[in-house]
Formats: sequence, C-alpha cells, structure tokens
Amino acid sequence: MLTIVGLMIGIIPPFRKVLIGDRAPLHAVEDSADMVGKAAIPIITLILGANLLKGLKGSKVPLLVIIGIVAIRYIILPILGVVIIKYAIHFGLVRSDPLSQFVLLLQFALPPANSVATMSQLFGVGLTECSVIMLWTNALATVSLTVWSTFFIWFVR
Repeated sequence: MLTIVGLMIGIIPPFRKVLIGDRAPLHAVEDSADMVGKAAIPIITLILGANLLKGLKGSKVPLLVIIGIVAIRYIILPILGVVIIKYAIHFGLVRSDPLSQFVLLLQFALPPANSVATMSQLFGVGLTECSVIMLWTNALATVSLTVWSTFFIWFVR
C-alpha cells in the first residue's frame, strides 16, 4: 500500500512539487522518510542478532534436521539454481550478461531472509527453532558464499 502511495507522489507533479526537492514546502516529510529508510538496515541487523542469541541457548531441534536444512540450503539449492539459470539462458528468459547471471545465481546460495525470523516472532510460533536454524545457516554462510561465489564466477565466464 505504501509503495502505491510513493508511486503516486512520484508520478503526480503537484504532489511531487510539494513533497520532493530542496525547495518543497513539505521537504521535512521526505527527509523523515529518508532517515527512517537509512535506519532500517541497522535495526534489522539488531533483530537478527537478538534472534541468533536465542539460538545459542539451545533448542529441541534434532541435529539431523539442522544438517538437512543446511545441506538443502547450501548444496542442493545452489546446484538447482545453476540448472534453472542454465535453462533460462537456453530458452532466452535471461540475458547472457555474466553480471546478471551471477546475481541470479547468488540468490540461490544466500542464507535465509530475516523475514522468516520476523514472521516467527510476529506469530509467536517456533521462535527457538527458527533462531537455531538461522544461527547455523548464517554461521555457515561465510564458507558457503565463498565457495559458491567462486564457482558461479567460473560458471558465468
């Protein structure tokens, strides 16, 4: 909904003249939105840190489940991504630009999004389990991203 409001402000010239620009009468609204936007990343990082802290306290998630999630997330999913992107290039759905291919491939090797932990907190279900899984997937992300980034760079060349 807010995206539509922002789009309308940007498209409709009278709104744009009133809200956007150094000489706009309501320039403070634009500055406030900019400051909130800049604070979003540090806040998300703090939330992630709090979630990971809960994972350090332990949980009832079996080790085999954690290993399975990490294996699927960091081994099977990137391999599947290579196959999907290769066929997308073959069928003309993706340009043969190496940078865009690399970015698309990298999406398959990234750790799970913080939005999963946020939804878990919002609904109050599986907080400990989610934090343990986020802890291990983010801890192993450094190794996984290094290996897969190297492979993806080789693959797109």
